[in-house]
Amino acid sequence: MHASITLLHTFKASEDEVARLKISPDERLLAACDDKMITLWDITTGSLRSTLDGEDDMFFEIAFSPDSQWIAAASDDGHGRIWSTATGELVQMVSVEDERMLSLAFSPDSKSIATGSEVMRVWDVETGELQHILTGPGDHALSFSAIYYDHNFPSQIWQVLFSSDGRKLVSVCPEAHCVRIWGTETWTLEKTILGQGAGFSPDGTRLAVQVDGPTIQIYRTLDGQLRHTLEDAEKGFASFTFASDSKVIATWSGREIMLWNIESGELIKTFEDPGRKVSAFSFSPDGKIMISGTRRCGLRVWDLEAGACLVVLEHEDGYRDPWSGWVRGDPPELEVSFSGNGAKVALAFPNGTVRMWDIEWS
Repeated sequence: MHASITLLHTFKASEDEVARLKISPDERLLAACDDKMITLWDITTGSLRSTLDGEDDMFFEIAFSPDSQWIAAASDDGHGRIWSTATGELVQMVSVEDERMLSLAFSPDSKSIATGSEVMRVWDVETGELQHILTGPGDHALSFSAIYYDHNFPSQIWQVLFSSDGRKLVSVCPEAHCVRIWGTETWTLEKTILGQGAGFSPDGTRLAVQVDGPTIQIYRTLDGQLRHTLEDAEKGFASFTFASDSKVIATWSGREIMLWNIESGELIKTFEDPGRKVSAFSFSPDGKIMISGTRRCGLRVWDLEAGACLVVLEHEDGYRDPWSGWVRGDPPELEVSFSGNGAKVALAFPNGTVRMWDIEWS
């Protein structure tokens, strides 16, 4: 398989640094957020669709609904705003009192939205009605992880995520080292895991939990059984992502990318990225090509079978030879976002400029 990469558009998304980038699931829209404002761009035409204002409130997280009809933002004033992507109209706002809203995620059917603050809540998207409040043992105080938890501050849910079939909902409190798994049929707490981050495989059958720097655990979603423990005691893991077929998980830390077999837990291959630290990652639909993005160096396209770097995309403020180092310029920090199927990628620059590429697999 080969990858052909074409520059589609260059957007001026903000006068400030773009903090978050999201590509809609249908790949028709790009959202760029500079903490207090979201700009929506039409990927086909390159035109500005909407400017979404948070009334000077800081946005912590933005998310598209799976059907791409809505875009939502969680903010420090305790509001979760939901806009129509077709019109840019604010169609719903859900709120919590005396709490910051830090995270959010739509259900797979786009009918509900889960939000994270000091507790997790689930809301009806159409009506804004609060459907569920999900709290664990000890309410805000997580006694089982007291060795890590600072009781001067309430637990903060910085990540919420649904499984692809919608049957599981996960909340993550990094400060408390707490990952909780909820069953959405009964809305009961099924399992609590010591961890700082989590992610479902695309098919929803596995849940990866980052326990600490050097350890990632793989759980079977159906029953919460621990299947494998991935370890890198020397360098640890910065983050991870699953391949499209859910058979491989990629972990990275610094310049090193490691591929693991999900069924066996064995290390398959290790890649050394000669650029700076990897901050984003994606696989081709068949899992044979991977793309790594670094916040300071741009993009690299890798052939997994050959173990070779095929393409290097750098930014105009500096370029580098794939294996030797910077030729000129000092690279700025970049924000990287991939579409769900790896067909599009966007890079945001500190001056508010965003570039988007189309990737064709053949």
